[in-house]
Amino acid sequence: MMKNGDVCTRMSIKTLRHELSVWGRYWRGQEYGRGFSTRSTCDRLGETHSTFGHHNVYEIATPKQVSVYDVLIDSLSIECRRALRAQYICQKDWALLGFNSKKSHTYWLRRAEGGLLD
Repeated sequence: MMKNGDVCTRMSIKTLRHELSVWGRYWRGQEYGRGFSTRSTCDRLGETHSTFGHHNVYEIATPKQVSVYDVLIDSLSIECRRALRAQYICQKDWALLGFNSKKSHTYWLRRAEGGLLD
């Protein structure tokens, strides 16, 4: 398809699934705590001062590639988001997110991937 002299290409399903795998690995790592702490627990145990009344806040700098997919996924329906989460973050544990059957999960996953390709 040509637009204004430029070639407009669509992303393939294989590329989309790879990108979603990267997205899922990132958020799975954040949920399990890898990459969140800036200092080790052993290092913190050696501190002698008190931080009473002060809270240490660490902000996570989300990679641009991941944040782009966050925005795209947020525009999908709830069932589609649950299916993507089950597939890519929860490592295909569809029952964990309340799907009645694998067939139901597969339906919503295909619908979500189709929605992201459009």
